[in-house]
Amino acid sequence: MDLTKLKHDGYNLKSNWQELNSKSIFFTYTKSIKKFEELEILCIKKKCNYIICDYSLKKSINKKIDIKYSFHKDLKDTAIYCSDIFYAKKNIAKIILVTGTNGKTSISYNLYDILNNMNIKSAYVGTLGFYASGKKIKNLLNTTPDLITLMSSINEAEKNYKCKYIIIEASSIGFIEKRLGKIKADIGILTNLTQDHLDYHGSLLNYHKSKISLLKKHLKKDSTLLIQDKIQNNYHIELNKKFNTTFQSNYMKENNIQLIDNGYFMTKLSIDDVIIKKFNLPNNFIIKNLLTNYIFLKLIKIKLNLKIIFNYKTVKGRHHVIHNKFNKLVIVDYAHTPDGIYNLLSPYKNIKCSKIVIFGCGGDRDKGKRPKMAKVVNKFSNIQIITDDNPRNENPKLIRNSLIKYCDNSHDIGNRLSAIKKGFNLLNKDLGILFILGKGHEEEQLYKNKLFKFSDIRESIKIAKTINS
Repeated sequence: MDLTKLKHDGYNLKSNWQELNSKSIFFTYTKSIKKFEELEILCIKKKCNYIICDYSLKKSINKKIDIKYSFHKDLKDTAIYCSDIFYAKKNIAKIILVTGTNGKTSISYNLYDILNNMNIKSAYVGTLGFYASGKKIKNLLNTTPDLITLMSSINEAEKNYKCKYIIIEASSIGFIEKRLGKIKADIGILTNLTQDHLDYHGSLLNYHKSKISLLKKHLKKDSTLLIQDKIQNNYHIELNKKFNTTFQSNYMKENNIQLIDNGYFMTKLSIDDVIIKKFNLPNNFIIKNLLTNYIFLKLIKIKLNLKIIFNYKTVKGRHHVIHNKFNKLVIVDYAHTPDGIYNLLSPYKNIKCSKIVIFGCGGDRDKGKRPKMAKVVNKFSNIQIITDDNPRNENPKLIRNSLIKYCDNSHDIGNRLSAIKKGFNLLNKDLGILFILGKGHEEEQLYKNKLFKFSDIRESIKIAKTINS
């Protein structure tokens, strides 16, 4: 298969069968014979005559159909090779790489939104999908999508939407699986280094090293790197040798930026002793993330519009306020790590009211974080409702039991809808705050190999109508 000639003849490279046509070359990562056979049929329907696939499928091809195959033993490296042929090696737009344990999505998407609202055409590729110039182009399967999808999205953002900046959420798993290919970003943001994906990386040390390696490999030398939270000194020394690093807290001190907490739901932002903004929020991660984007834009010398930057907008599933009336507040949030839960709940600790938290843990994932999550929830809540997240192949009851033993006033309700209804019923009886944690923007729940449609946001909006004044 001569890819250079096919490109010259107007063919394009696709990894999503739904986007195929008669001028497509289909790149599939599957190793499942059954799935591959289904994809062959779909290729015929789409009039796609070229497939790049895994070498193990060579004996499974349908010789009766008119498809040309290219078999490879390492699809990750093959994807890089194909991307080099089909996509420009030098980007027109500036690439902004955002990585870290918590906050990637909020910072990335808000930065994309800010730039577009300041009439700077930009794109975003991450957890929420692929967006360009204020429009959602498509959903994505992973935070960092497969390399073919990522490179075609960058290409589309540059050519079709004339974007000047492209913001990419970069995950540690995406990096290990070579989904970032040969990308060299111009600017970077590291949010924090805490705990996540230990089931994949094996240890906290491996996880942290993957994040540092990600930046060292995919960020250009001497680039600006903003670090939101303090990290271990040895990591900072390693990054500072290669990049121009700035800690957010240091920048705030040096530039007289202060956050004044006025108690219940009020925080003032002061810059050079002038009150710039009054937030109807406690001093929490939302304000912190907005400041990250403000400082980042200052560092890369973009002319700022403070009203646009600090005009807080909810990112779906991140501190997503469902109801805020009658001194009863309902928040849906994606927090699913000990640190993420702490960042969400701790700013509300001094607010005197009932705090109800609905949460669970995903199956087949890092079990070590479960007691830590439960202890944080217990510390900052009066009532804990333990429910199912995505149990996958684990016994849901055993997952819930592993959380319940660390909670002082818990309810065990496996069915997530029933758990949410219970939370609203408790909230109806008293003034307070209901937090629904773990799934955020997600709209499916996974039990074994079965996906069920379920949205915390959608169901909570329905039930919120029953809240009494």
